Amino acid sequence: MKLSSAMLSLLIIGCLAISNGCSDSTDTSTALIDPVDNARITAMRTQLKSLKLEAQRVFDSNSIKRLQRAYGYYVEEALWDEVVNLFADNATLEMARDGVYIGKDHIRAYFYALNDGQQGLHTGQLNEQLQLMPVVTLSADGLTAKARWRNLMLRGQLGENAYWGEGPFENEYVKENGIWKFSKVRWQQAVLVSYAGGWAKNKDANNGIWVSDTLPADAPPTDDHGAWPQTYLPPFSFANPVGTYLPAAALNVEPATTTNGATTGAPQ
Repeated sequence: MKLSSAMLSLLIIGCLAISNGCSDSTDTSTALIDPVDNARITAMRTQLKSLKLEAQRVFDSNSIKRLQRAYGYYVEEALWDEVVNLFADNATLEMARDGVYIGKDHIRAYFYALNDGQQGLHTGQLNEQLQLMPVVTLSADGLTAKARWRNLMLRGQLGENAYWGEGPFENEYVKENGIWKFSKVRWQQAVLVSYAGGWAKNKDANNGIWVSDTLPADAPPTDDHGAWPQTYLPPFSFANPVGTYLPAAALNVEPATTTNGATTGAPQ
């Protein structure tokens, strides 16, 4: 018996409606189906598995973006306890040239030190943190990820000062019990200058040192890239999606490839 397209569609829908329907296990009912339709069902099963995997990766990518954007909102309001809850227990934090802070307790101490030990903004304090230009790269197994962002800051205190700040994040993430968290936050300060005159007339305001002079780090900075007007290209965590415009060695990028030459962990 040869099934019509409508009947075949109903069969597929029925399989999806049953728990574990249309599984990889042998289904004896397919013995009654025409071999051509049986091949079509097998192909559709394969396609459904592929679509399910792709949907999961899109969901994961969106979850990581939501995590990073929540970080920006919490930081700009100085809600440090909320910020720290976004981190895995053994996570690391490295901001500008302050060095590496390891574990949630030391990360919490770092954020409180940024604001004179206070949670919440001071009266007249501005601390905008715009999380921009995400490029998310999931691992092949979907349990870890990396992402590059740019952080644009507007900081200052009424009647005292105002600053522009900017630089890229190269962050890492881990999926724990189905929830994405930060495993590594690293922000590299491209510039922090007074609003008056901006980067055209000012050198960096703090040379990338925020709190490490009073709260020592657990480890030194990964690299000492200097401060504005010095410039630095932090290595990208992703391969060029079209073609390599700089030598891979210069970018420290070694994209994994499958047997057919396709790049794995492609940006989402």
